[in-house]
This record gives sequence, structure tokens and C-alpha cells, in this order.
Amino acid sequence: MQEALDFLTITDREAVDRLTATLFSHHLLIVGQTGSGKTTTTLSLLGQLQQLNQTAIILDPTGEYTKLPNAITYRLGDNCYLEAGKLTVDQLLTTLQLQVDPGLQAKLRQAVTDLQIQHNIQDTPGTYRRLGRSLVDYQADENQLGAWASDFPVQDLFAQLIEEFVAPFADARADYTRLGQQYDRAAINHYWPLLMAIHDQLASPTFRALFDTDHHAGTMKSELNFILKMFLHHRSSHRTLVVDLSLLKDYEESQRLIISLLLKEILRLRLHDNAGFPVNVIIDEAHRYLPKDERDLADNGIFQLVREGRKLDLKMILTTQSPLDLPARLRSQFSNLLVHRLLDQAEIASLPSAGLTLQDAGALPVGQAALCVFGEAPTLVKVNLPEWWKAGDHRD
Repeated sequence: MQEALDFLTITDREAVDRLTATLFSHHLLIVGQTGSGKTTTTLSLLGQLQQLNQTAIILDPTGEYTKLPNAITYRLGDNCYLEAGKLTVDQLLTTLQLQVDPGLQAKLRQAVTDLQIQHNIQDTPGTYRRLGRSLVDYQADENQLGAWASDFPVQDLFAQLIEEFVAPFADARADYTRLGQQYDRAAINHYWPLLMAIHDQLASPTFRALFDTDHHAGTMKSELNFILKMFLHHRSSHRTLVVDLSLLKDYEESQRLIISLLLKEILRLRLHDNAGFPVNVIIDEAHRYLPKDERDLADNGIFQLVREGRKLDLKMILTTQSPLDLPARLRSQFSNLLVHRLLDQAEIASLPSAGLTLQDAGALPVGQAALCVFGEAPTLVKVNLPEWWKAGDHRD
């Protein structure tokens, strides 16, 4: 390849136009060994997006990008939270890192429904009392629920679960027109270890912060999906949205699920209301947040946004150490590549559109990359660390 161009840091009009036409017109995959310069490249690209006044949303699992200048930063559990009503019961259990049998899952679904009734229809704090309630009255309450009534006080979920264990009397006093006349204490005792596990997880500091169950006077928090909606609807002025998800860094499954859900919400919001300007979504070390079982890939938010986002002017920028860490179905969605040093022939072979040899990729020094655009010969580029990025222990 030719001598490296300082392509990502020059600012003349022609270079900016070329940058826009190549890197940001399609999804972009950045690959390379640890220490080869992926973070430097990503930070430089973010700076270029700000200069071009293009909207960028960073889902930041580690909190590393909160130092980005001109960023609007929301930290989950600090100044923003997730509404529990946005989650299905299965998703809620994944977030809490719990597995329960189908019987308790059914009770959980009913408990969520009952809390939604109590909170939105009855407009009364506390739990929904099933004991002695007529089936007719309950059906009337349930029929009033709609999409607008999905939220519920997740801190009351444990207490509501106990209310789900009601049954008719076991003798002639049984009244089958009612939900129940007594607590099924044998069933409660059977499920008690799992019920306590749910209680303990919901009471933990991490999940109290995640769902904003502790309300503090004078503290303003925003719901995370609402933040995304506002940012997707109104073009930012040389600003970048950073969603700091580091609260969940010790909860791998929970973090993977939340990232997937947020990306699905971005896609849903864009389908519902395309504001007509491009949006770039950035995820660092994306392989960590993909499903472990490739059969689940189609339901993952990363894959769905990459596959369906182009027609909605949603572009994804992903980084990963090895292209082989990404499923082939996902890799195939990227026509633009920035390839830093790779030393494995299998990794090179997994990027057939790059037009690179092992000698090319293996000889790249730190801070240089091959810009590979589909149908064109690779261009060697070098990237300088932005001035605002302080030297320290930052590694990719």
C-alpha cells in the first residue's frame, strides 16, 4: 500500500466531503489487536462527527467515553434510569440474573399486570389485593390496561408476588367467582427461596439505582428511553450523546440485555418518527455484547440495527479485537472497514471485501490502519490521538 495519509485529522473541505462519503455513508467496522490504535481511531472519528454536526450516540459499557468533549452524558443509575415497564418478565429476570421455573414466571407476569392496574388504573400506591376480589371486577380492571399503562413500581414486585398466591377454600366454602379466598401457603413456602432471591436482587444498590426505586427530593433523573427519543428527534448541535452503562459492568448478562434493548428502541423510534437526519451509533468492543448462542443473533439489537438501520439513516460503528469474534452474518453487513494490525490469516480471510494480505495487515504500526471501502483498493491512513485525550492507562 501507498504512504499513509493523515486522513482522519485533516479538515479541508475536500477531505471532509471524502470522509463523509466513505466512512459515514455505511456501517463501519474497526478491527485490530489490543494496542493497535482502535480507541484512537474511534475517538478521532467522534471528533469528526462533531465537526460535521452529525448526531452520534455512544453506548458506553465502561464509562471510558464520558471524557469526550461537547458530550451530553447520562449515567445509568445516576442521572437516568430504566423504566421496569419497558421490560418483559423474561427480560426482567435476565436483568436480575435469575432463572425461575415456568410456574413462578406465570406468577411474575400476573404480578406485573396487577401492579400496572394498581398504579395506572386504580391510581393507588401499594399492591393490588387479589384476596376476595371478584373475577368480574378483576376482568374490568384488566380490560382498561393499554400500552400507555405499562409502567409499575418495581420495588413492590416482591410484595405483589405474595398476593398472587391466593386460591379458593378447599372445602364447601369455595367461591369460584372470586380470585381467591385464602393464601396458598404451601405454594409460597415451595417458592420461598426463589421469592427471596427476587427480593434480594431488587433490594440491591445496583438494581435500586437501575430502576430508580429510591426517590430523592431535588434530584432530577430522566428515563433512558425518553432521552433517546429526544436525541433522535432533535438534531444535536456539534454534541454527542454518551450513555454510560458502567453501573452494570459486573453484570455481564444484564449489560448485554440492556444494550440490545436500547438499540431496539433506537430502531423502533426511528421507524415511528424518522426526523430526516443521519444518526451514528457507536459501540466499543461489540463482541462482548452479542449473544453467546449465535442462534439468538436475530433477536439481538446490534444485529437488528445493523441489518435494518441503513434505510432509516442509522449507521453503526463497531470495534472489536478480532473479526472472528463477530458472527459471519454480522460481519457481512459492513462494507466499510478500518483494519488495524492483525496477525492471523484466518482473521484476514474473514474480511474478503478488505482486499488485504496478511503481510499488509501484520505490518501496520500502532496508529495506522487500512481503510477498506467495498470495491476499492485499501487506503493506508494514520490517526493521531485527539489533544483533549489525556495520556494515561487508556488501552483498546
